Amino acid sequence: MGQDGRNVFTQNNTSADQALARASNNGKVPHTWGLILILFAALCICFIDRGNLGVAAPVLTFDLHLSSWQLGLLLSGFYWTYSVCQIGSGWVVDRFDVRWIYVVIFSIWCVATFGMSLANSFVALLSMRLLLGVGESAAYPVNSRILATSFSEKHRGLANAVVDLGARIGPAIGTFFGGLVLAGIGWRGLFSVTGAVALFWLIPWLLYGPRSSRPATAGSHRKRVGWRQLLSQPAVWGTIGGLCGANYAWYFILSWLPIYLVKGRHMSLHAMAIWGSFPYIVIAASAVISAHTADRLISRGRSPVAVRKRFLAFGLTGTAVCLPLVLVSNFGCAMLGLLIGCVLFGVYVSNLFALTQSLAGPGAAASWTGLQNACGNFSGVLSAIVTGWLVSQAGGFKLPFFAASIACLVGASFFYWLVNDRAVQLTV
Repeated sequence: MGQDGRNVFTQNNTSADQALARASNNGKVPHTWGLILILFAALCICFIDRGNLGVAAPVLTFDLHLSSWQLGLLLSGFYWTYSVCQIGSGWVVDRFDVRWIYVVIFSIWCVATFGMSLANSFVALLSMRLLLGVGESAAYPVNSRILATSFSEKHRGLANAVVDLGARIGPAIGTFFGGLVLAGIGWRGLFSVTGAVALFWLIPWLLYGPRSSRPATAGSHRKRVGWRQLLSQPAVWGTIGGLCGANYAWYFILSWLPIYLVKGRHMSLHAMAIWGSFPYIVIAASAVISAHTADRLISRGRSPVAVRKRFLAFGLTGTAVCLPLVLVSNFGCAMLGLLIGCVLFGVYVSNLFALTQSLAGPGAAASWTGLQNACGNFSGVLSAIVTGWLVSQAGGFKLPFFAASIACLVGASFFYWLVNDRAVQLTV
């Protein structure tokens, strides 16, 4: 990156840090934690809706006579549009009023979820999954812009972890209650209830969501960070590659764990609802504790980038070691391996978006997040399709679990080797 690129990043982040310092009074931050809870709730709904298909799959595939290959395509369809739309969403979020952007995209994904309940064919289901990906594509860019402009570095890890709890609590709620709803009123009832009830979230958002169309820490003449400047950063490619590896494993768990528990472990739907929700609760608890620990280290003078990237690399490496343990024949040992792996995955998720926001600053947080998620979520497409193919060919889950383990190791390598203190000197 040339000198101009370095100046843009440095000026943006310096002014942002100064503004946040003025706004912070004995640890207080410009926005209330109530807003964080609203963002948490939105992400919770987001992951309930994207995970519904995996929960409904054991019954839905039987009713509509779908093969494992077709199910893999349906599970991956969400990520096709979700990934492609991330770049445009990040660009839009950096330039327009996030309050109304969220109203539009949230309404789209609720309509898509409800529409799944009306589908009678593979094509109809795929269409709704594609629309769901469009709707949810702006969620993370919106969150990154709000958190980058509202929280100082020493609070940002915990703020991100609380918001990102939605990505862990959502699947836990969706798997537990979704399994019960599925057993009670069927898969159509599951999609109709979750799609309709979620719309009530718009009420607190419209009442308490941010009303400014510009980041609070940015000056009126803030320069925009262009795509060329972003793509010339090794750290951008580090976060992209790291997210690709991690997301392969995460979306494998999110999409295929309920099916594995029912078909691979021969659980009932009620048992699947209970055991399938545990991993997400464990990830959530681990993420909050790890984020708080990282923030404490940073507040004591440690480099934010060095701290956060080490948490990321360590968490993914540990997850890679634990995932194959889920395949052991002893049920207790298998579930223990799964839960320990989820604890370590929580160490990873606690610092992912906080690292991105530290590197990008308020002026580019949404664009960087959108670009990172666009590329990183293509592994969601790959994970769903490859897993569906492997299950259909091999008739089991051994190879899918080992593939997820290898992906975690690849992701850890990207974070560790391409994200470093030299990157933070350019962007903070």
